[in-house]
Amino acid sequence: MVETKRRGRPSKDTSDSNSNVYTIKDPLMEPFHIVKDPSNFTVIETSISTRGFAGKKATGKENEKTVGYFTSFKHALNCIAKEKFHTSQNEYSSIKEYIESWDEVKTGLETLLNKVNI
Repeated sequence: MVETKRRGRPSKDTSDSNSNVYTIKDPLMEPFHIVKDPSNFTVIETSISTRGFAGKKATGKENEKTVGYFTSFKHALNCIAKEKFHTSQNEYSSIKEYIESWDEVKTGLETLLNKVNI
């Protein structure tokens, strides 16, 4: 059978060998991951449900929430760094502790960026 050139929108089927959709996961980005398609980078947060519906026991189902759409990989990583920073701790006892916490997240992001030379 002769393969013909595809027309229309790109396939979102990740099992398709000609698909233009890629998932980027790294332990440093947990619980976030990035989905790359032909037009943008999508940051997705994964969480496990801890509350059941209508008072029933939770099933531990994995939920995915879209955090944002970005035009570059660098902007997607910056978003993940900010999200990880803002969800890490609710209260700081000093400005110094706040800045040290931000520096730790920023250093982790810069390490990732240096690995990929962006």
